[in-house]
Amino acid sequence: MSFFVASDFSNLEIRAESSDLDEDQFVSLWNLAAATVGGDATLARNLASKFLGFLCKHRYGLLTASPMDVKYLDEWFERDNSLLFDWKPESDKVDVVAQHVHVPLDHFRKFLVDHKFQGDKNYSPRRADRVDWFTNDWNVG
Repeated sequence: MSFFVASDFSNLEIRAESSDLDEDQFVSLWNLAAATVGGDATLARNLASKFLGFLCKHRYGLLTASPMDVKYLDEWFERDNSLLFDWKPESDKVDVVAQHVHVPLDHFRKFLVDHKFQGDKNYSPRRADRVDWFTNDWNVG
């Protein structure tokens, strides 16, 4: 099964392990990225970084996090605002955010297609947009 070469994400087939899906077909952004790249943590971080930037730039509104996860992320952000500002592919902040947020698999796939996600493009939203997206568009549940 061939996914892509190195970090060329131009021909992605978005995958999720059935064991990672909840009863409503939500999956963490991290598990989605990891399954898509065949489990390679470095590539998963790189892809999750691109997903976060893309979703933020397009104000994706179906991200969901548990109340405990939102509190955890909010408290982390208050201590260290790089949590929302450092989404470079080499940053472990990507892991933290992507592991605590969930997306509905089918809708996520459709959103990427409808908004023309390009895996080989860098998406870097403004700082104010990141905070606004996290504060106003994420769902707690």
